[in-house]
Amino acid sequence: MAKIPDTINAVQVEYAEGVVNDVTDSLIMGLKHCIRPYFPLAQTLRKIYISAAKDHHTAPSQVHSRHNQRKAVDISRLNDTKIAIGYPHNAALKALVDAIQETFESYSGRRENFGPRLKKKLGQNWSVPGHHDHIHLSVN
Repeated sequence: MAKIPDTINAVQVEYAEGVVNDVTDSLIMGLKHCIRPYFPLAQTLRKIYISAAKDHHTAPSQVHSRHNQRKAVDISRLNDTKIAIGYPHNAALKALVDAIQETFESYSGRRENFGPRLKKKLGQNWSVPGHHDHIHLSVN
């Protein structure tokens, strides 16, 4: 286990209150793979906001959550704009969300990639409710 760094590829990382940022090395590598300041056709990414990591999804029905296994994060804001408010109407935010999700799909250790752009599990389309207001990324 390791802590998510305060910056990933020069992108600042902020956390919701109470977020435990001890996660697996594979998840950190996945974040380093898809979080970057520059994407083609997207605005500059300066900051991400992690709203959940280990500390989230504690209901009995979610005991097997990737969050509880320290293998998932939820990102709910990019450059201080809530995904719930900006997607898909804010073109700059939409481009960043889409780029992050599409880039994560090329990470070999990916498992779940749920968000407003994609809902995929192990590279296959997946039916899962919600995730219109954040990006959920998890690893094997």
